[in-house]
Amino acid sequence: MDPPVTGDKLSRTAAVMESLAIGAILLDQKSRVVHINELAAIILGIEPVQLLGQLFTGLECRHPHYLQICEAVNRINEYPADEQQAEVALRVRGREHHYLLRQSALHASDGELLGLLILFHDLTHLRDKERARTNLIASLSHELNTPLTALSLAVGLLKRNAQGAKQHEIVDTLVEEVSRIRDLSEGLVSAVRGETAAIAVRSITLDLGGMAASVVKRFLLQAGQKAIRLKVRTEHGLLCYGDPVKLAWVLATLINNALSCTPDGGEINVCALREASRLRLQVSDTGPAMPPDIADTIFERGIQWMPENSESGAEALGLEIAKEIVEAHGGRIFAEGSQRGNIFTIDLPLA
Repeated sequence: MDPPVTGDKLSRTAAVMESLAIGAILLDQKSRVVHINELAAIILGIEPVQLLGQLFTGLECRHPHYLQICEAVNRINEYPADEQQAEVALRVRGREHHYLLRQSALHASDGELLGLLILFHDLTHLRDKERARTNLIASLSHELNTPLTALSLAVGLLKRNAQGAKQHEIVDTLVEEVSRIRDLSEGLVSAVRGETAAIAVRSITLDLGGMAASVVKRFLLQAGQKAIRLKVRTEHGLLCYGDPVKLAWVLATLINNALSCTPDGGEINVCALREASRLRLQVSDTGPAMPPDIADTIFERGIQWMPENSESGAEALGLEIAKEIVEAHGGRIFAEGSQRGNIFTIDLPLA
């Protein structure tokens, strides 16, 4: 067999590969192995000497790692050049690892193909975090079942014995809230069990302004206990398609966070309005402004921000779920700090 062609660029690439913290395999223009670093050899389960100079996918080797990776390489070769990647799960060093296998072409300055570089990015830590998050949400939803059942029974008794319009109004609000929490809990359980590709949302026509006013009303007593002025401003005819239970939960999460971060005597404003071809919900507060780097990442997994002199901060899990719900509606959610405090914005498509 002819030796693999190794130009200057391939030689330099091979030298750099040894310093990489990821697995790497270098092939020449005929897909023969020029170099393989130590981590890639461990992932493949093959001694490097068995590979050098050989056609990468043509070895007489039955190691399951090698066979699985060859299958992935053959599969991604059918993809467009800028999409040649696939995820593989392999048992390495006594535990399951997840790797993103990515293939890139190496070209000379004149555009001539010199070879291919196959990289193995270890995603195990990310997959572990996703699994932990899934288990956490499932556990939380399961733990909610017992108190929700007891609460439903208690509210049912209150409803039968309520006297006067005011008591009926309060009990009806409790019934509605228990129903919303149960619907959200069941939706989250379905999502984490894989019964749905993402958090499922109903799509009915709803009045965003009316929903905002209703949610704000539920927090007036809590705001009053801190002497916080909680105001709502809405426009008429703000119709959108969405899930009223889950969107109300998102807004309630933002208001609850604002109440946690706003000092006594502060102010929280909730507004619903039309912005060009979309509807916008905003929750602004007069609490300490979050730094720009926190505002950019506040909806990501595991990110939590607690202002100074505050007993609690923005709920990491709540904001992450809020982002998933908004995006499931075809919208977006973002945050920014200002001179007066913080602003959380939700943009949704028009009905």
